[in-house]
Formats: sequence, C-alpha cells, structure tokens
Amino acid sequence: MKIKKIAAVISALAVATASFALAGCGGGDAPAEITAWEVPDKYRETRTDGAGTVEEFSYTAHDYVNGSDGTEKKTANIYLPHGYDESKRYNIVYLLHGTDPQTVDHKNTWLYTIGVKNVLDNMIYYGDIEPLIVVTPVFYSYGLFGDDDMKNIKDFSQTKVNSSANFADELRKDIIPAVESAYSTYAESATEEDFIASRDHRAMAGLSNGCRITYTAGMMHNFDYISTFGCYSASVDSGDVIAALTSEKFARYKLNYMFNADGIYDFAYNAHRRMYDELLECDKFTADNTEYVRIEFGYHSARSWRVAFYDSLLRFFV
Repeated sequence: MKIKKIAAVISALAVATASFALAGCGGGDAPAEITAWEVPDKYRETRTDGAGTVEEFSYTAHDYVNGSDGTEKKTANIYLPHGYDESKRYNIVYLLHGTDPQTVDHKNTWLYTIGVKNVLDNMIYYGDIEPLIVVTPVFYSYGLFGDDDMKNIKDFSQTKVNSSANFADELRKDIIPAVESAYSTYAESATEEDFIASRDHRAMAGLSNGCRITYTAGMMHNFDYISTFGCYSASVDSGDVIAALTSEKFARYKLNYMFNADGIYDFAYNAHRRMYDELLECDKFTADNTEYVRIEFGYHSARSWRVAFYDSLLRFFV
C-alpha cells in the first residue's frame, strides 16, 4: 500500500519556506521533497555525467474527428534515462504542452523550455525516482486539420478544437502502440489487453490546454490505459470527469494518483481548486490518491509547471 508523506493540501508556510531555503542553497544532500517554491538548484543543473538522452520519434496520426482516411506524419520527443536497457521494463509518462502559436516547437516545451530534462536527469541520478521514459508529443495536427493562424493563444480556432478532440484516439490508437512497441515498458505487447494490464505503469500530465486534454483524452477516455495523472493550470467540469470514471466502462478501474498544482496568481487557479474540491466528493478521489499544491508566487508560467512536474514525479509510480 502506498504511504503518502503529506496531506492532500500543502498550505503550511513553514513547509514552503523550508523548501525555498533548499532551492536557494542548492539542496545539499537532502532528499527530494515536495516544494511550493522552486525546484532545488541541484536538480536544475545540467549533468555532465549520468545524463539521459532524447530521441525524436516518428509515428502516423489518423483523422478520428471526421472519420476520413487522412493521415499525418508526426514526431514526439522521447526521453530515455541514462543507461536505458531494452532488457529492463520502464514506467512511462506522456507529457503534454499547452496552447502556443504554430511557430513554437511544442515537443521541446517541457524538456527544454521548462527545463525538466535536467530535472529528470538529476532526480534519477540522485536516486529520488526510478529511471523512467517520458514522451512529449504534440497535440496539434496541422497536416490533418489545417494551419492555425490564431493571433491570441486563447482563441479556439477550428484547428485547435479538432486537434484537441482528435487526441483521445490519437493517443490510444497511434501514439501509445507505436511508442511502446519501440521502447521497453510494462506492456507485454501492443494489444488493448496488455495496455490495460500495464495501466499502473503509465501516467499522463499536461499544462494549460494540455492539462484539459489530460482530463478529456487521458482520464475521461483512456482511464483503462492510464491510472496516474498530473494536472497543472487548467480545469474542466468535475461532473463530466466523475460521470466518465463512474461509468460502466471505467467503474472497475482504480485511480492510482492525481497530482494537481497551480501558481497562486495563475488565472486558472480558482477554477482548478474548485474542481479539485468537487472531485473529492466522489469516492474515486480520496486524500490518499489526490493532491493539490499551490505554487507560491506562481503564475501561468514555466516555474510553476517545472515545480508541478518535479513534485508529481515524487508521487508517480511510488
């Protein structure tokens, strides 16, 4: 049985202050702990030894929104831990970016712009987490649904709407089978039966619109494949989530862990916190498997998401 170190909500200023002190002095040899401030320095440094590698992975995405025979060649980044060994099995995280103009290299957002490649390298190096695989796909499908000429990232263009809706099946039918056929995970084969059997070794997380897609495509449509979630800076209707997870299709599946986080100045904070409180009224979500952390002085920005993912890694696959 999992034993969680702290209660579902971290609000004590003393805990946050201690974490901030660790971040400022580099953390020394102290073990990794949940923080509400910044990832400690030693986990943000670029490793010259014991570093993982990042590979570009190609796969074919299909049009599930319109049901056409259209396809698109897409790529994702795959983070492999130092010493990756095909003879071993690895937990895996699918990590989604947010909404940005088409000119942004979305698959680099998490690993390089936010900087979690270094965080992963160091958390594995220092023994805070087990080696794992991280996949950063792109939910936009410009080849299938057209170029996106939006000027404001909050605009819901048809390309964005179609791409977001398509991702539930793209994840299930295109990405997971392709990735987990090529890399060593806990799935014995690329069949629905084996993906379901290995669901406790698979997580999904996302920021902003990628968080919304984590709820909709991951939790609400692929809960039989994925049991662990990281949700940062977004919310959806809690009733929709509860209805999906208590439906005949998913009622028998257990939520392993759901980690939630927002910066306290994030425009998504209030709605996300309200959603979190409402989910706890459902038996699927408890103080043992659902957690919320407020990122002190955090905004809808890279530091908040770096902290959120670092914290999540301390809860995933424990």
